[in-house]
Amino acid sequence: MIPTIYLFGFLALWLIVVTILLVRMLLHYRRLTSDVSKKDLISSLNQLISNSERNTKDIEMLNNKLNKDIEDNKKHLQRLGFKRYNPFTDTGGDQSFTAAFLDDLGDGIMISSLHSRENTRLYAKKVAGGKVNAQTLSSEEQEVIKQALK
Repeated sequence: MIPTIYLFGFLALWLIVVTILLVRMLLHYRRLTSDVSKKDLISSLNQLISNSERNTKDIEMLNNKLNKDIEDNKKHLQRLGFKRYNPFTDTGGDQSFTAAFLDDLGDGIMISSLHSRENTRLYAKKVAGGKVNAQTLSSEEQEVIKQALK
């Protein structure tokens, strides 16, 4: 036969464990129903479902806006190619340059400045898809476009 002290000890321990579990459950239930006017489980679940649907719609809206912004950013000038060089033998230093400003699709503008002792000339060329169709390109200009498209 089990002594009664052990039986009472076991029951006291069991009562402590059950009390701790009950307190935890009540705290969790209060936290679950804290934003609900009626403090019942069905109202809490309906509010959680409503919040979940609203969050899903918000996430979808933000995802669409992000995708639109990503597409729009492809049209901004974001690629740069630049080179200084000396195209003429009668001048010193690399006074001439070519710069290409392109978007993500390879569209943009290329500016070349050729500097000699007598004058400086500027040329602008339209770049579409990483190529200039109307004019021929110097080796420096081709190099600058390749550099910008990397």
